[in-house]
Amino acid sequence: MLLQPQSLAFAWLGLAVVLEVLGTYLLKLSDGMRRRLLGAVGMVLVVGAFAALAQAIRGMDLSVAYAVWGGAGLVITAIVGALAFGQRIYLSGWVGIALVIAGVVGLKFL
Repeated sequence: MLLQPQSLAFAWLGLAVVLEVLGTYLLKLSDGMRRRLLGAVGMVLVVGAFAALAQAIRGMDLSVAYAVWGGAGLVITAIVGALAFGQRIYLSGWVGIALVIAGVVGLKFL
């Protein structure tokens, strides 16, 4: 079964988000590139995220694609930072996350 163009664009966008979050996670683990293999793989994944984003914007509005990519990446990365590295998300951070989500929803659905 072939995906419709809009569904394919969202699949590329989902891949872009996953690659960005994984790449950023590996960059954190690389300890400022002291662990070069982790850093190199992280950079490759981030470049892959941009390539997937480029495919996504072929089938959707640039503003929606970039907002979803950036917003989802921000929210997921903040949660990964809290879970994997014990980084605390303060109340102001949660408010910011809620505003990002509201902004993305507003762009897409309003």
